[in-house]
Amino acid sequence: MGTPSFGFGRGVTGIARGVYLTVAGMIRFARSSSLIVTLLVAIAVLAGCGGGGDEQSGNAGLPGDFPTAQVPLVTGTVLSADGNRADGWSVTVQGGPDAGNVLDAAVQTLTEQGYTESQRTSDGDRRVVILSATKNGDTYWVQVGTTPGAAGARAVFYQITAGR
Repeated sequence: MGTPSFGFGRGVTGIARGVYLTVAGMIRFARSSSLIVTLLVAIAVLAGCGGGGDEQSGNAGLPGDFPTAQVPLVTGTVLSADGNRADGWSVTVQGGPDAGNVLDAAVQTLTEQGYTESQRTSDGDRRVVILSATKNGDTYWVQVGTTPGAAGARAVFYQITAGR
């Protein structure tokens, strides 16, 4: 009667051959999988290491088009910064040892430069304040917040967008 095809156009043995791995294939798969996992772990560990040690002076870590004159940051070490004018900027700053409440210090730094607070929210230990100001014809929206344990006890996160 022949080998049943089960509607796939091939017999059962043809289906089994399509998913069968040889011993050599299984070894290559295991090696490749462990290499990929090792690389991912190494990348995660290295990404978590940035920010220890020496403090950066000034705004050395900020993107070239970051509006330093229009968006003052709290005094401290820039741990990470990326983005551009078109997409907005993300900055993480580790406040100095004398910063006290780093979120309040960041908000005060902005309000002293003409920013107006429009919203304050908290969800558990996470707190976010939204401020805005018009500088040189551009409106800057700044979300500044803290998440304890994410980048250290004195870290503050900025999300900045600019528009006309």
